[in-house]
Amino acid sequence: MKYKVPIVITSLGAREEVNHAVHSYGGIVLHDVINNTFAKKAIDKGADGLIAVAAGAGGHAGTTSPFALIHEIREWFDGPLLLSGAIANGNAILAALAAGADLAYVGSAFIATEEANAIEAYKQAIVESTASDIIYTNLFTGVHGNYLRKSIVASGLDPDALPESDPSKMNFGSGDGAKAKAWKDIWGAGQGVGAVKRVVPAAELVRRFAKEFEMARRRLGHIEALRTPTGASATTA
Repeated sequence: MKYKVPIVITSLGAREEVNHAVHSYGGIVLHDVINNTFAKKAIDKGADGLIAVAAGAGGHAGTTSPFALIHEIREWFDGPLLLSGAIANGNAILAALAAGADLAYVGSAFIATEEANAIEAYKQAIVESTASDIIYTNLFTGVHGNYLRKSIVASGLDPDALPESDPSKMNFGSGDGAKAKAWKDIWGAGQGVGAVKRVVPAAELVRRFAKEFEMARRRLGHIEALRTPTGASATTA
């Protein structure tokens, strides 16, 4: 409220009072959702737009295919819709738009940038990881999420033998009595980390996205050209 942030992102439960407070100064609220049911609840409670957190997204995430999640939401919602989940290159950004999202929502790739407020070990762990190094568990907070294997090992836990946490008791302190703090020592990341090869300035990452996006768009144009008979337009019946 003090700084009148124009766009506020909420998650883990839509709150009408938060939406009203943001709307009071002209801001908008985008709410994280992992399924269609939560999406409807968020809009009913006054959220302006949705972030579809699909399978493979970093941190708290669902298990629904991005294509299925976007499709179900778009059947009833025509407002702002962003897609999150393993988006770490320009190809994936184009795919998000093609699937029906208005914007792609990128997280893990930007953690591994020079400007990110993350420790160097976290950034380097992202660079050195692939999709197989992402562990999906609810141990650390009571809510399922994707985390870097290296950070779990460093905390003295076996990432392949993690117990389940009680989902009714969200806890952002530690999981199962471990000394590691979920908000500090256990590092969230999505399955798209394999596309992150080094720590770079954010501007360089954006330029890479733009180049890859354009290349992917042209590739699709080439496919359309192959499909369309010579001398006929793409719109000819």
